[in-house]
Parts: sequence; C-alpha cells; structure tokens
Amino acid sequence: MFFYYFIHMKNIIIILLSFASAFALSAQTQQFEKIDLLLNSTIQDNHPGLGVGIIKDGEIIYERYKGLSNLQHQIPFSQKTRSNIASTAKQFTALMILELSLDQKLNLEEDFRKYFPNLYTEVKEEIKIRHLINHSSGIQEYVDLLANEGPVWWKRVGLKNNDIIDLLAQQKNLTFKPGSNYEYSNSNYIILAMIIEKVTGVSFNDYSNDFFKNMGMNETAFVKRYMEVIPNRANPYSDWGRGEWWETPTVTKTNGDGFLYTTLKDQLIFEQKLQSIDDDHYLNISQAPIPNSEISSYGFGLKLNDRLNRNAIHHDGVTYGFHAQTLRFPEDKLTIFIISNNGNIRSDLLADEIASYLLVKE
Repeated sequence: MFFYYFIHMKNIIIILLSFASAFALSAQTQQFEKIDLLLNSTIQDNHPGLGVGIIKDGEIIYERYKGLSNLQHQIPFSQKTRSNIASTAKQFTALMILELSLDQKLNLEEDFRKYFPNLYTEVKEEIKIRHLINHSSGIQEYVDLLANEGPVWWKRVGLKNNDIIDLLAQQKNLTFKPGSNYEYSNSNYIILAMIIEKVTGVSFNDYSNDFFKNMGMNETAFVKRYMEVIPNRANPYSDWGRGEWWETPTVTKTNGDGFLYTTLKDQLIFEQKLQSIDDDHYLNISQAPIPNSEISSYGFGLKLNDRLNRNAIHHDGVTYGFHAQTLRFPEDKLTIFIISNNGNIRSDLLADEIASYLLVKE
C-alpha cells in the first residue's frame, strides 16, 4: 500500500512541476512578446537599427536585432554589426587599470602626475588615480575646453589622445579639490588610457586588444586610426530634428573614454562572465565603489545609483548617432545591453522599459 501511495504522490509532484514549468515558460514568452512589440514600435525596418540582449542567471535569454547598420547599402543591423558604444566603454578602461593595480604595477592611491609631471603643476593637492576613475579629480572636460577655444571636438580631424594631454597641460587649475565632488569628465579616461601606456610600455590599442582577446571578445577594439576600415561597422545616424536621416562623419581618434567598436554578441560574452564570477574575482571587485573613495555613486567606469527602485549597476554611452546602455540588476542576476546607431532613440529609457517587463514586482 505504501509503495502505491509513494508512486501516486511522485506522479502528482511531477505533474505539478510540469505545470509550474509550463507556466514559467508561458510568462517568459509573454515578456518576450512585449519586448518584441516595444522594439517594433521603436525601430522601423528601414531605419538605423539596434541590438538588444538580455542575460538572466548567466544565460542569454533574449537576443534581437532590428533596423539597418548602413542606410546607403541597406545592410541589416545583425550579430556581426560592430557599433561604437561610446562611454559605455569606460568600464573596460577602468578594468585594465584595476587589473594592473592588483598585479601591483600601479597604485590607485598614487598621484597620477607621477606619470605626467607636466600636468597641473600648480595644484598642491594629490590627484590620485582613483580620482580619475570615478570623476572626482576636478579635471576639466576636454570637450568643453575645445569648444571654448574653437571648433567643437567632433569637427577636429584626427584629434587624438596626445592632443588632449597637450590641451590639459595648458590648464592651471582644477574645478574643485580632488575627492570633494563628482563631475563627469572624459578627460579622466583619456589620462587613464595614457597611464596604461606608460605603465606597460605598450600602446593602448595593442594592450586593450590583448585584454579583449583574453576575454573572448574577438570583435571588440578601440579605434586605432580615425580613417581605419572596421569590418561590419555601423554608421551613425540621426535626423537632428530635420525629418530626414543625416550621417555624422567620424573624424577623431580618442581612446579610453569611448570609441570602442564592438558587437552585441561580444558584450553578451562579457556579461555572462560577470554573472559567473566568484566574489574575489577582479571583475566582481569592479562592480562596487572604489576602495577608500569619497564617492560611492560612481565606481570603475560604472554608475552605481538605483534604477527602477532597485540596486543597479549601469552606464550609458552617446556619441554622434551611436549610443549604448548596459543595465545590471545584480540581485536579480539580470542584465540588459542595448547597442544602436539610431540617434533618435533613448537606449536608457528603452532599457528601463524592458527591465520593467522582466523584474518581479515586490
């Protein structure tokens, strides 16, 4: 009798588990249908496009592409498309600096002028490397400095990191005492890229290429030359309020702060790594505020303030018509990554709406 009762209960449990599994799959299907409808209403097939990827519990659960990477030749935005993720790339520059510090090749507490003694010679306070990483250095935004003296940065053919360093060498003062405030400045990450060169004795492009290859991100690289041919490269578009698509020529070559060309697939490889690391891994360390820092809202190239009333790790990137968004909810083991060449949409708002479909209501 007990044997038959046991078999009967076992069958009931199997049936209940099957129902639960079917219900979960049905709910996920409905979530994906909502996301599909959102993307279809956001991007038309013949417009500049985007890619959206979602990682949950270390697995890719959603990957979609919509629109075109090149309007002139009507090339679809696809898994092969390499697009500029702009400032979303800062996390990788910060990761390289963090890795060098853990290998004791540099110290986050040291004054960066150890490597650039000609910068800010009249500033008495220490400007630590960690101040650069979380934008608490007080160093002015080079984009604003260039705009004040002449043509805006994106009209300066061949503009490169050395030009930015020369510009900063002309500045005498900081905007605030290092560590006392947070003020986003791309100049910080230009300096960080140049510090990597000083420490390693290798060009930033070569060093970062090896870094990405070790990550398994074989289609990811910072721009090497401003006229370089990048296979499967997306072109940046916006209508700039004119009602017709315009393309902005990309004539500059700065590194570290942005200008990282990558595929959605490569970014999903990285996100999967992040969700599978142990607590002591340097990738995990990079997802928290910088040790000893006065600033906790920005860490290693990442914003650390809440989104959708949840603990979140995120960063946006916008340059020309290119933009991107990485949005991580570590407690839910959920990541959304958006990559696009359509300057008419807001990838941050799009990521928030997608997340609202997926997060369990509390």
